[in-house]
Amino acid sequence: AHRYGVAMLTKPPLHSDLQSARAAHAAPHVDLARFRTDLREAGVEEIIGTLLQTFVEDAPAHFAALEQAVKEGNAKAVESAAHAFKSGAGTIRASLLAEDLGQAEDSGRAGNLESMTGLLERIRHEYLAVVSELVAMPQK
Repeated sequence: AHRYGVAMLTKPPLHSDLQSARAAHAAPHVDLARFRTDLREAGVEEIIGTLLQTFVEDAPAHFAALEQAVKEGNAKAVESAAHAFKSGAGTIRASLLAEDLGQAEDSGRAGNLESMTGLLERIRHEYLAVVSELVAMPQK
């Protein structure tokens, strides 16, 4: 079995320029090696499983809060929900998800929610990919 799943290794390139750029960004959705190194350097590598499990458990609620804020058109709530979700994604080194959430946070801060429909779908897709990848990882 491959560490990141066969689907990630055999997925054909996507045609849209944006999707192609995103697909080429990095094969895994989580830079687990970097995350593990960061924790090792901090002397707390043994908590990696707990941190990843917490992200998997909390991600659906974080996404639901962001989705609800977008549905309500509440820019301040979008900013707040995106920031909280971005913190978790950044912690585990899910950088593409964190980047998208940073854009959502900026949109909320600026009170400009017009771009949020497409961005929310990108965030949904990436967050589900991150969670799927983490759940599929062999447990140590």
